[in-house]
Amino acid sequence: MTGRIVVGIDGSQQSGNALEWAVARARLGGEQLELLNAYTLVPELNFYGYHGVPSQPVDWYVEFSGQLLEAAAKRVRELAPELTCKLTSELGHPAHLLAEASEGADAVVVGRRGLGSVASALMGSVSNRLTSQAKCPLVVVGEDDRPTTGPIVVGVDGSEYGANALRYAITEAAVRGTTVRAVAAYELLHPALRDDPELVARMRADVEQETAAAIAHALDEAKGTDTAPVSVDPVAVEGPAAEAILSHAEDAQLIVVGTHGKGLVRRILLGSVSRQVLNDTNRPVAIIDLPET
Repeated sequence: MTGRIVVGIDGSQQSGNALEWAVARARLGGEQLELLNAYTLVPELNFYGYHGVPSQPVDWYVEFSGQLLEAAAKRVRELAPELTCKLTSELGHPAHLLAEASEGADAVVVGRRGLGSVASALMGSVSNRLTSQAKCPLVVVGEDDRPTTGPIVVGVDGSEYGANALRYAITEAAVRGTTVRAVAAYELLHPALRDDPELVARMRADVEQETAAAIAHALDEAKGTDTAPVSVDPVAVEGPAAEAILSHAEDAQLIVVGTHGKGLVRRILLGSVSRQVLNDTNRPVAIIDLPET
């Protein structure tokens, strides 16, 4: 851990929820918060003789951005006066600036959607863009997301991405003092295969064996660190991966998925699944890529 959590701030309620989630997480691990607001200017236009100019001077945008960050910092002081905050206000596209700020961070935290205005359009599509651009774990917090005491649910598929997501889930569970529920999905793509109980049983056994091996390997890795022992409950589910994860995450305090998956014809877990989980759940979601080499 580097001791830094980056939080996207745009003045929307969902960015406020992201901020409060990040504060709660930083209090567990002692990380510093970096609150970032990206502001954009309305460009000067010359369109077939129509000349348009920005509705506000540049100084207005700079002041507005600073005031948003000060309001966010005040909220941090109310919730956790022991935490330190770095305030960053920059001109540019929020996804690009947050991706840059994510370099070397423990996590970048954003709301699922933002204001969607000209003055401040932070989240929404930005959270989707960051799933591929962030250089550290990305945590997306929605409007109705609230902390719980439930387990951390993670998608496991035998790929490097799934293994890294599992490692992250175990580390987070240790910090939070909770358990991990590892969900592995498998699909019988042709309906006729369901009439062969022996085949179904063999596929399920393969999935369970592979999941157990992945869990054992991740737990062995964790033993060599300061991570506290964590209980991991494996679950093998027949059906689409996103549905499998979501059906076992109603009590989750966090869902963890990799950015990509195995890509097998018979059993596909992540990739587009991470985006489906992100869009369809009301729980906080952590999107995990492979570690930087």
